[in-house]
Amino acid sequence: MKYKWILLQVFVAVSMPAYAETEAPQVTTSSRPAVEIKYNDPRDPFEEVNRTMWDFNYLFLDRYVIRPVAHGYKDYVPNPVRTGVNNFVYNLEEPSSLVNNTLQGKWGWAANAGGRFTVNTTIGLLGLVDVADMMGMHRKQDDFNEVLGYYGTPNGPYFMAPFYGPIVTREIASDWVDGLYFPLSELTIWQSVLKWGLKGLDARSKAIDQERLLDNALDPYAFVKDAYLQHMDYKVFDGDVPSSQADDELLDEYLDELE
Repeated sequence: MKYKWILLQVFVAVSMPAYAETEAPQVTTSSRPAVEIKYNDPRDPFEEVNRTMWDFNYLFLDRYVIRPVAHGYKDYVPNPVRTGVNNFVYNLEEPSSLVNNTLQGKWGWAANAGGRFTVNTTIGLLGLVDVADMMGMHRKQDDFNEVLGYYGTPNGPYFMAPFYGPIVTREIASDWVDGLYFPLSELTIWQSVLKWGLKGLDARSKAIDQERLLDNALDPYAFVKDAYLQHMDYKVFDGDVPSSQADDELLDEYLDELE
């Protein structure tokens, strides 16, 4: 086989000039219909538009604006400062978490949220220091979106919002409710925007270690969508997400094939 390969190379090298002198044959191309892409994810009925927004968010906004800012924030702002700002922002949401846990009948977590707000606002210097966590009262914040999910309201259609990122209809319809409670109700529009920006910047800086995972994904859009929807279910069920009957059947079939 090795010698046949050498002879083939010699034949090609010798015959190339002869072929070069002859007229190249005319190649006719047949017209084929353009490939039509169809999206059929029932969770994402507006996927074509959402992918356009994803390209803007991921390929332009994140690459040239948000990512450099997040890297600079993580690299040059001392960790105690970042932690203090993050504690302060999340402390503002403890009262709404108290209400939302109460609405779900989670009395222990409701008391935990109230205790955290009282301790951190006083001893913790308006929430800059998470003293409550040191005392064993760990942060678990529920928003009104989770209350609706707890009582069976579905996520609704998935959206990729420009500048904001992934969101589901249930969030769009309910996020404003959390702003009705003190102290969020006392914030001006610009203070609310600043709070949202600081919270998003902290979340983005914490996601730096996962950048390579996303960049190497075959379909980053689908990767983020699936991860986000799983995260929504994780929050609603407090980490104990029930498996669907369809998933159980697929697992049983797979195990049967292994046997």
